[in-house]
Formats: sequence, structure tokens, C-alpha cells
Amino acid sequence: MQVNPVGLTLGPMATDELHIDNDRLDQLMRWHGTDETNLPPAHTLQNLSRDTIAALGELREARDTIGQLRAAMGRAFWATEFRDVHAILLEALGPPPEGGGEA
Repeated sequence: MQVNPVGLTLGPMATDELHIDNDRLDQLMRWHGTDETNLPPAHTLQNLSRDTIAALGELREARDTIGQLRAAMGRAFWATEFRDVHAILLEALGPPPEGGGEA
């Protein structure tokens, strides 16, 4: 019987669609940490390498996104026309969410 780690809802080796939630990140950090007194449950060792690679991939994507957003904010800061600001933000953030942009 296979045990699925908490927070993972995917089939085997579907790393393109893998999302590592905060609980799983905590487990990964504890497994890779040096404090052996605070290890997660042993069943969470399953898929450790796959989840670690997926988490590092998410980190890489987040760094790229942050870099792009910072560059867009810099361009928006120096834009002199309000339309330019809108165009920069639309390019960086993408289209508004479904539902008319209500918050």
C-alpha cells in the first residue's frame, strides 16, 4: 500500500503539475535540515527527491516572476503617461481575473 504525502494531489511523476504546499515545504526543510530531533513522520520520506526538485523548480519560477515584476515596476515608475503605466502593468500581471476584477 502506498501512502500519499499530505498536500499532494497528483498522479505518479506528474512534476509539471506539482504544487508543493506549505506543510510539504515544512517537511522537506525538516528532512534536509541538520536538526534530527525534529524530523517529520517517516512516511513523508516517500517522493522526497521528486518533491524537493519540484520545490526548487517553484523557487526558480518565483525568482523569475519577481525579477519580471521588479523590472515592470521600474518601467512603470518612470513612465510619464498613465496609458504607459497601464500597458506595463497589464503586460506584467496579465489580464484581470474573471468576474469583472471584483476584489
